[in-house]
Amino acid sequence: MPSRMESILRRARGRALFLALAVGCVAPVPGWAQVDLSTVEFGTETFPCPPSLRARTEFWLRIFTEYTRNDKVIHDASYPWVIYEVYDVTGLSPRAASDRVDQRLEYYGRLLDRLAAKSPADYTPAEESVARLLADVPEQARFTRASDRLRVQTGVGVNTRAGMQRAGRYLPHIREVLRRYEIPEEIAYLPCVESSYNPDAYSKAGAAGLWQFTKDTGRKYMRVEADLDERRDPYRATEAAAQYLGNSYMQLGSWPLAVVSYNHGLNGVLRARNQLGTNDIARILHEYDGPSFGFASQNFYCEFLAAIEIGRNPERYFPDLQMEEPQTFVEYALPEYVKLGPLSQAFRIPRDQIALLNPALGESFLNDTRALPRGYVVRLPDHVREPDALYAMIPTHERFEFEPSPPGYRVVPGDTLSRIAKAHRVSLGQLCEVNGIGPKDRIYPGQVLLIP
Repeated sequence: MPSRMESILRRARGRALFLALAVGCVAPVPGWAQVDLSTVEFGTETFPCPPSLRARTEFWLRIFTEYTRNDKVIHDASYPWVIYEVYDVTGLSPRAASDRVDQRLEYYGRLLDRLAAKSPADYTPAEESVARLLADVPEQARFTRASDRLRVQTGVGVNTRAGMQRAGRYLPHIREVLRRYEIPEEIAYLPCVESSYNPDAYSKAGAAGLWQFTKDTGRKYMRVEADLDERRDPYRATEAAAQYLGNSYMQLGSWPLAVVSYNHGLNGVLRARNQLGTNDIARILHEYDGPSFGFASQNFYCEFLAAIEIGRNPERYFPDLQMEEPQTFVEYALPEYVKLGPLSQAFRIPRDQIALLNPALGESFLNDTRALPRGYVVRLPDHVREPDALYAMIPTHERFEFEPSPPGYRVVPGDTLSRIAKAHRVSLGQLCEVNGIGPKDRIYPGQVLLIP
């Protein structure tokens, strides 16, 4: 027999779909499949989808595959499958689109407030439709609280499609790394959620790269330094993600919780587990009410389940999708400090081709202001043979046992980035770019800053 929550969710899914269709859900995107989600089996043995999480997972699958950036899905933040309307902003300016969506939010807010003050006998047809949609929401004062929970989610179908095309470039290497670290193969689809497999992705919170590491977390697993940021390197960042998730699993004892920790942090998930006394992913997502356990953390696992479904069956959602060919290369550990120019000449590889294969290298390395570090594993085109012999062709005076001091300015107490930029007659943006730092990053006495 299904549980009461399972029955509630089953009926709510049907009502959400009915109302979304009634208000004019957007037309299917040409060339994209329209899938009957009732036939989709979500989850795997390692990453299960309990019945109480199915409706939430279906919501994210639709966001990832059916809706585009012009589709503004007005829904309930706590019960996201409760969809009030999908508003199409095609042809509107960003300002006009924002205004129209705000008007729709105000409309549903007023409607829900009226429902809270009326008896069912007095409902208008529109009010009755919304009341039916919320009938099984297991909360008291459901209409008043629903008014406070109105939220807009933009569709990302175009981003997901582009991401799955890019995924072909990286997935073979990602899978190889996951096997080496004994991480479940499904984790290969996590970058679909994080960045749509875009190594150039950068978030407002400062997370960067395919796996969206912040600076603080990234520094625990890879080089995140001035102008050498391995978060931007999809291959180095993959190893860092495998190490992070492996460590999380060792402490949490649950792969679903390890995935949630990737968004909410290991300590945050440990608090949730200890507070509720369970590893049950569904209970934690439904019941935990930590101070920073907001919408993103509550939904991250179900987004991941949706990404697994897309990753395993991309043709089901994007029938004409053509994934990129895997990127191939050879790796070579530099025995000494050496600048990119001499390396490029000796290996007969254009400088820009080396830069493309080594996206962690910033401007100071690409313009030969700084030498590549000794021991740094540089990535080279796969046609390179006998790299030791090619490296030996670099003149000895252009190879260094110790890092040559780069030209620059040594920070003294009281310095600020803006003062240094002004003193050297460069813009703050230029100074930050060449050093791979942000205008609000801290600097320290003794630190050497490159001057453009």
